[in-house]
Amino acid sequence: MIKFIWLLFFPLSFLQLEPQYFFRISTDFVIKAKSPAGEQSLTVGRLFYDKNIKQIVYELSFPEKETWVQKDTTLYKIANSKITEKQQIPAGIDFSIYNLALNGNLADYGLKKTRFKITKVEKSDGAVLSTWEPTEESKKFLGDIIVSNTNQQLNGIVFKNSKGEVASRQFFRNYIKVKGLLFPMEVIKETYINGQKEYEITTFKNILINDLSGDSRYDYKIPSH
Repeated sequence: MIKFIWLLFFPLSFLQLEPQYFFRISTDFVIKAKSPAGEQSLTVGRLFYDKNIKQIVYELSFPEKETWVQKDTTLYKIANSKITEKQQIPAGIDFSIYNLALNGNLADYGLKKTRFKITKVEKSDGAVLSTWEPTEESKKFLGDIIVSNTNQQLNGIVFKNSKGEVASRQFFRNYIKVKGLLFPMEVIKETYINGQKEYEITTFKNILINDLSGDSRYDYKIPSH
């Protein structure tokens, strides 16, 4: 009887769990990089990303205190409330791992929502490899993208240029689940420039999901000059 009365007030539709909505991520990060010439660098800090605001904010603590903000395909370096440098970067916010993970598109690197199409799927050493081909008009400057998944998790991606040569590749390792969101704790990136390799490894820790504190750190106001 009690169960019947409870159901009158709380219908079955109430019991159906809504999918989790992820909109914010913040995490400590360490980036170790090595240039083709052998020069090494270390960058340490914390980043903040809100997919509704669509800008990645890096608060650096090493090698010096400054703020980096990526908006669209521009990276702003800011110190003492002034822009000290602007850089153009090839990949926009939509294809950052933070945006892809929050939107549930990391497994296919967001390619399902692009004009790339799958031309081949095969298995290799327990991984599923899918080859994505650009449109005919894009083949003048883009090549195939090969995505590797294990247990429906992205573990690697290879980008080729229009000549079919490997331009860059990334590896995603040590996934953990935070409030239901899967995120890799280590990302390795290799970029090939004139036959030489640039190497970068990023590690994460202290991840927060849907953090409601510190709104200004997510919605950082870029100086006008």
